[in-house]
Amino acid sequence: MVLYFAAFICRFEILSSPVRDDAHGWLGPVMRGDTHSVDIGKVYYYEGTDFSAYRVFRPLCRVWLLVMGF
Repeated sequence: MVLYFAAFICRFEILSSPVRDDAHGWLGPVMRGDTHSVDIGKVYYYEGTDFSAYRVFRPLCRVWLLVMGF
């Protein structure tokens, strides 16, 4: 469980604004080094097609969204 949490912190910027997609809704924090997330004003919009990181870390992304108030 500790490795899963550490991988989440390494993969995502946990102090960032949330990411949204029209088809999937709120996804979670911005992935580090991601070029597919566009800043649309206090929120990022994900224009990519690979949602695998958001699927793998879905439980922690949901907790992050709850903590951030989404």
